[in-house]
Amino acid sequence: MNLMIIGDPHAHPDYDNSRFEKLGKFIVKAKPDTIVCMGDMADMPSLSSYDRGTKGFEGRRYKNDVDATLDAQERLLRPIQRARGYKPIMHMLVGNHEDRIGRAVNSTPELDGAIGLKDLEYEKHWKVTQFKKCVTIKGITFSHYFTSGIAGRPISSIHIGHTLVSKLHCSAVQGHTHVYNHSEQTRPDGQKIFGLSAGCFSHPDYTETWCADTEYQWWRGIIILEGLDGEGYYNGIRAITQRKLLKA
Repeated sequence: MNLMIIGDPHAHPDYDNSRFEKLGKFIVKAKPDTIVCMGDMADMPSLSSYDRGTKGFEGRRYKNDVDATLDAQERLLRPIQRARGYKPIMHMLVGNHEDRIGRAVNSTPELDGAIGLKDLEYEKHWKVTQFKKCVTIKGITFSHYFTSGIAGRPISSIHIGHTLVSKLHCSAVQGHTHVYNHSEQTRPDGQKIFGLSAGCFSHPDYTETWCADTEYQWWRGIIILEGLDGEGYYNGIRAITQRKLLKA
């Protein structure tokens, strides 16, 4: 079994979605059995709390955010749906950017029923895992991010792959940081396990105001785990840069 990991795509109304068409065509060519999107398919800038009230925030609209996300999914899924005899299992992890919708409803209760995660139509195409929850596939646990400690803060580190496998003691994959980092360990019984931070698949020009000085560390691309053994390990791992995909 081969599994493809798509790091945070951040569909955004200010950036075109053509990269999703390229990715959809690549998926049909590669034919992974399972696809996992690590969350933040939707960027939802209209609901951001980081730069609300600034000049750059002016003009953002919820409808535009939703439309950008629906368009991204349509472009990604169209080649897959047209491929004869190919129907991968598809998982969507809800990220903190989609969770902005729930936080907006919580802080403004009169929005309840007017907006919601359902607007993004994930459940039409994906098996959905809610924000901060995990899904385990062939012994590998996936979450948008994992938490640690009593305060439940996101696990983070320069060498986050090592931190994940050391803290969780299992094979684990997360998104969120936009960094690609991979580390492996061997359990006393000889079973290999790994920690992986899956980078992102955002537009090459996409940025976030809170991390303008650190985004040079981001890695854009997709990852394929080949020959999963069912115990949390694989026969091979391929990290394919977005730059290569877009030139194909």
